[in-house]
Amino acid sequence: MPTAWEISISETIQLLDGPLREFSDGVADDRYAVWLGAGVSLGKLPGLKGIAEAVLEHVRSKVEVGNAVCAFRASLNDILALVTLDAAQRAAIDFSTPVETWGPIEQIKQQLVDRYAVMLDQFPATQKVDYLVWNGVKVVERYSDPATTPGPEHLGLAALIMEGVASDCASANWDDLIEKAMRVVDGPNSVVLQVRVVPTDVQQNLRRARLYKFHGCAALAGQNELVYRSRIVGRQSQIDGWAAKAENLVMAAKLLDLAISKGTLMLGLSAQDTNIQDVFVRAAAQLPASFPTHPPAVMVSEDQIGVRQRTLLQNFYRDDYPTQSAAIHIASLVRAYASTLLPALWLHVICAKLLAMIDVGAAHLPAGDRDDLRRGLQRLRDLAGGAATVDNHEVFMQAALSLLGRGIRLFNRGRDRAADEGIYVPWTDVGVTRTLAMPHLDSSGLVELALGLAIIGHGERQGHWTCAVSNPADTKSGAIILNGVAASSQIFFASSAHAAAQMFANGHLNDDDDAVVVHSFGPPERAARHPTRAPGRTGKVQLRELSVSSIKNGAVSLDTLLQRFKAEAAL
Repeated sequence: MPTAWEISISETIQLLDGPLREFSDGVADDRYAVWLGAGVSLGKLPGLKGIAEAVLEHVRSKVEVGNAVCAFRASLNDILALVTLDAAQRAAIDFSTPVETWGPIEQIKQQLVDRYAVMLDQFPATQKVDYLVWNGVKVVERYSDPATTPGPEHLGLAALIMEGVASDCASANWDDLIEKAMRVVDGPNSVVLQVRVVPTDVQQNLRRARLYKFHGCAALAGQNELVYRSRIVGRQSQIDGWAAKAENLVMAAKLLDLAISKGTLMLGLSAQDTNIQDVFVRAAAQLPASFPTHPPAVMVSEDQIGVRQRTLLQNFYRDDYPTQSAAIHIASLVRAYASTLLPALWLHVICAKLLAMIDVGAAHLPAGDRDDLRRGLQRLRDLAGGAATVDNHEVFMQAALSLLGRGIRLFNRGRDRAADEGIYVPWTDVGVTRTLAMPHLDSSGLVELALGLAIIGHGERQGHWTCAVSNPADTKSGAIILNGVAASSQIFFASSAHAAAQMFANGHLNDDDDAVVVHSFGPPERAARHPTRAPGRTGKVQLRELSVSSIKNGAVSLDTLLQRFKAEAAL
């Protein structure tokens, strides 16, 4: 089995379809709260070793040579007292040279990783208590740099938020990469996600999703130091007894509610901070968990369960852990890091929504045929996931979100995105169960879209055509390209006559295009323009239009559906 570093999106999807199916279906129903730690942003920001080196170098650079009572010298000595060095290593440290030249610097940084919070409390006596966070780490400059772009994990989480299946997130991180990802995905004026930092934030319930930044937000601290500087949590004196402090009571109660009411998905979170451990200890005390839970109560995105994560699991499954620890570790581990897991979950969620519609849209077909239609949808999902390479997930997510967002926007509105819109549009903004309960689902065209895509996927599996990615920069490109035996055709989907008319009005379609418009409903009125057109390809290339609701009418088998689709699309 590949490690969490090596696993591909395709291989992760296989896990989500197989041994992790209960977990992935739980995500698709918004049954998990997402808990984020520093590891989720390691591709974009320095980890704890980077913080340690930055603090050491800042303090060292302020040491006054020859001043035996220099406050910065005392601070640096206090930090170094936190690590174990032998006499020779200690003697080799020269405060007059950059820390990167110190012989034991790697050993020092590694030891400070587990003691970073204590390190940040060793402030120079002449400075404010948060000096090392504010000036040593340079928290605002480093963690809200406009030039730092979101990675595939942030874009994947933003897409899940848009799909309504990550409505509650809790982050121990100072950075604003999730917020940046939301602006990429949903546009600069996105109002989907609310960031909650101060107690009064919880009184604003107008947005669909919430991000609890319980260790503060660097971007907000830079914008309003008076309000948000004190909310930056990093020092051990802040973490100890965090939940009992007056300023944290509201946030602590919200985190406790998440730990009780939803499953937990941990991404890049070592869980070493005592305030995080305390949340889950209290959650287990109020609502004890028995192993196994359905779906799994705690999932950890790591290569293996870490020492502090074992403590958390032991507290959560306290009665069962002593005798079932090995099984609990296996059941709680997702061997894929966030940069792979979140894109894979996004593809899984989209497919899960479409799969759920097959029984609605093809209820008249035998169960075996409906299974084949579902396999057709999974085939399209797998083709999409297979386009991603392990080292290039950010490029994949940018392209995949743009392509799918454009296809849905054409389907719904018949146009490309405007300048103030994001690159993505969700299939629905709620999980699978709530999607099926949407009051206007039967008139949305989504059920017919799912059926149309399933037929295409089934046809691809049967070898009738191959699927290719369209070019979103080309106005005339559709949602997908189908390569048949003789030629290729652009495929457009339209939820309504209005959406189809807009595609013509906006220049995406005209009568001479070698393209197919797959209408959800119909038959489309435009078909009257060429009522005598012969089936199949003629000598003249022209637009073809078909209606999913029409071709399924009276069809008693998938073979009939496929043949009608092929004939109407002239493929």
